[in-house]
Amino acid sequence: MSRYRRAAGTALLVVVALAVGGCGSDTEPSATRSSAAPEEEQGSDHTPAEAEAVEGDDTSIEDALAAADVDDALVNRLGEIGDANNYGLGVGVETGIEDRRGLAVVQVDACRNVAVGYRTWRGIRYADEANGATEEQAAAMADFLRTEFCPHVSPLKEASLPQQTLGGVSEDDLGGRGLASSLTWWDGRYPRVSWSKACAAQTGMPGGDPVAYRLSKDEVVCATVPPAASLKKHLISVDVVFSSPVDEDRARQATLALLPSDASATEPTEGTNPDWSYLGGGCLNINFRTATMKELMDRLEQDDPEPWASALYYTDGATEDGAVGDYTGKVKQISLSTGANEPAASGELAC
Repeated sequence: MSRYRRAAGTALLVVVALAVGGCGSDTEPSATRSSAAPEEEQGSDHTPAEAEAVEGDDTSIEDALAAADVDDALVNRLGEIGDANNYGLGVGVETGIEDRRGLAVVQVDACRNVAVGYRTWRGIRYADEANGATEEQAAAMADFLRTEFCPHVSPLKEASLPQQTLGGVSEDDLGGRGLASSLTWWDGRYPRVSWSKACAAQTGMPGGDPVAYRLSKDEVVCATVPPAASLKKHLISVDVVFSSPVDEDRARQATLALLPSDASATEPTEGTNPDWSYLGGGCLNINFRTATMKELMDRLEQDDPEPWASALYYTDGATEDGAVGDYTGKVKQISLSTGANEPAASGELAC
């Protein structure tokens, strides 16, 4: 399987990876970003989780490109730029159409993220350099994307909002109240709203089917339905977005409302952006101990489920390049996940 097909599979599982493994110890850009391939990574085997994302769906990449109005002629033009700049199998090594389609899927998300204001070309170049590209290689790819590739990429086509019958129970059958609860529970509890309007600029392109729910007049939940069959359409990672920043008491109430009733908070830990990020920024992390969360994840047959959940508070927001701005005690966005966030070996917790 091509390395960029694996990258696309990882992109589909980004919510799963953050939620199950925690995101507090990241020290380098995610594999979902467009990036040059360091030589030591070439030819490495994919993980079972990544295999699950693409197994039995050999047309998923082609379907995604067709939905973005990206044809094979454009894919090959992108592939030629990638081959010349170490975004494939090595500098000057020609890739095949499957590898090039995988790269194109990743870059479609980059185009759309810039278009909605979630990322910048500067951030994409810096992330690519952190992943092994030289300054010249990253600039060549970004320039091609900006001037030749992205103008052809159509916006994400969001599905129509479903009809709902609200008035569902406040807790699911195992005591979940949002995080790790099923899509069916969410649809019976909160009204859906347009993800494109409520979430795209704040949370970026989804790694699967996007959903958004209105919790209150000034509060929405943004999430992606995990594509992995083992997760059975349960939302194991969500973002709470406020229309304007709120104080920490309100943020804590919003967090606890989506966690099981036995959740208890540990001491907050301040986080900073990783070294590779061009952004100066920070966040606040709070881990919550909850035995019920372990039961919820046991139901989904996850390996070594933990009795923990975690919340990252951002004053302005979070992108793939880190927190946008310093943490001031006001909260615009909460990234809520299963599992605990822990500091890296350096002792620092990354936003």
